[in-house]
Amino acid sequence: MNVENSNYADYDFDDFVIDDSFISYANNKNQADILKWEKWLSENPKNKETALEAKMLIQHFDFKNKELSGDFIENELDKLKSRLNIVEIEAPVEIIPVYRRRSWQFAGVVTLIVLFVSAFLYFNNSPKCEEFVDFHEIIVPKGEIKKTELPDGSIVFLNADSKLIYDQCYGVEQREVYLDGEASFDVKHMEGIPFVVHTEENIITVLGTAFNVYAHNSENIFRASLERGSISISHNDEEMVELKVNQTYLLLRNSNEVTVFETADVGSFSSWKDGDVVFSNMQFKNILKKLERSHNVTFDLQNQEVGISRFTGTFTRDDDIITILGIIKLTTDFEYEIVEDMVIIN
Repeated sequence: MNVENSNYADYDFDDFVIDDSFISYANNKNQADILKWEKWLSENPKNKETALEAKMLIQHFDFKNKELSGDFIENELDKLKSRLNIVEIEAPVEIIPVYRRRSWQFAGVVTLIVLFVSAFLYFNNSPKCEEFVDFHEIIVPKGEIKKTELPDGSIVFLNADSKLIYDQCYGVEQREVYLDGEASFDVKHMEGIPFVVHTEENIITVLGTAFNVYAHNSENIFRASLERGSISISHNDEEMVELKVNQTYLLLRNSNEVTVFETADVGSFSSWKDGDVVFSNMQFKNILKKLERSHNVTFDLQNQEVGISRFTGTFTRDDDIITILGIIKLTTDFEYEIVEDMVIIN
C-alpha cells in the first residue's frame, strides 16, 4: 500500500501497519518517509494515538530486516487460524485499574493480529510466551502521578501526561517498555534479560539501575539522567552512548544534537515523584508547559518577551497556579487573566 495514493486521513490501526511507507517511517528507514509522516501526524492529531500504537507494534516485532512473502503470509495465517479460537479471543477482556488491556479494535483487526503473531512464531521458532500478544497500557492524565510495579518487580513512576506500554511477554523472554512522556525507573536486576525502554527515537538498555527519562514525543527535548547503575542509549540505531552515574544525556531533536554532561544534583530531575515542581534556569514558555501537565491547566502566552525570560525555583503540586505566577511576577513584569479554563499571559 502506498500512502501517496491513499485517503490516509481515514486510516485506522490495520491500515497503518500494512502501509509500506508507514512501516519505513516506524523503523526509521527512510528520511523522506519520516518527514512525510511526522508532518502528516502533526496535521492530523485525531489519528496520532492510533498511528503511534501501530508504530510501537511494528517496532516490537522488528521487521527491519525481514521480508515476508505473500505465500508465507497466507499459509501461516491458515495454520494459525486453525490453532486459535477466534471466538474466545474476541471475548470481552477484563478492565483492571491502571493496566488496561487493549483489544486493538478486534472486530476489524483480529486477522491482522493473527498475522503478526504468525510472523513472530516464524522468526522465533518456539516462543516461550503466549501466542496471542496482549498489551498493557498505563496512561497518566495531566495533574496526576502514578506509581506501578512491573511484573519483574521493577518500579516505575509516571509523571503527568505520560503513557507506558508493555506486553504480556514482559519478564518471560524480554523486558521491553514503550514510553511517551516522563518516567522514573528503579529497575530490578534479572540475569540475562536486560531492561529496555523505547522512546520516539531512542532506546535505553539497562540491567539494574535507577534513572529518569523525559521523552514527550511532542517536544524538542529528550533527556535521560542516571542516578544509580549504568545505562546505554542508542539514538536512531546509532552507536550506543554509555551513561555513568550523575550524568545526563540530552538530545535536541530539531538539530539532532546530543550532549552528555555531569549533573550536580541528578536527583532533582526525578524530584517530581515527591510532588516537587522544579525550574532550573528554565524559559518561562517551557515553565508554562510544565505547569500545564503538573496542574492540569491551559495557558495562552500572548507576551512573547516574557516567554524567553528564565527562572529558577521550586514549588509543589499543592501550590496553586495563582501562587506560582504571583511569585514569578515579583521579578518579572507581566500580567495575567483567567478566562474560563484558560490562563492568558499578557
